[in-house]
Amino acid sequence: MEGNREWLLEHQGPHCAYCGKTINAEAATLDHVRPRKGQKAYDRLDNLVICCRECNAAKADMPMVSWLLQKKSRAVFLLEYGQHLSDSLKESARHALDRPMIDLTGKESAVPATSLRFRRGKSTGRGR
Repeated sequence: MEGNREWLLEHQGPHCAYCGKTINAEAATLDHVRPRKGQKAYDRLDNLVICCRECNAAKADMPMVSWLLQKKSRAVFLLEYGQHLSDSLKESARHALDRPMIDLTGKESAVPATSLRFRRGKSTGRGR
């Protein structure tokens, strides 16, 4: 996978694909965007990105969409630095950006009206 690492550093640069931080090329790690869980097929360039040690450790084997939904800026950076990724991974990142965020602080005005019906204990009055 050393050849993959060199290719990614050349094309993506020494930037974390999840937080955008510029990192020392020697300290940069490779991450499997879709966790491999022991499967060699996932060692392809279209499933690998350069990332910082902090993001790599925090993501671990977490499913990609779950990781991106925790902080949507990750999807923005992944699309920026992951132009070489497979179409399905890029589509998943775009989908994560499009999903509405629900404000859990209780401020109803901050919650998009279209997502109110999905909040437990809240009703939009539709269908009743």
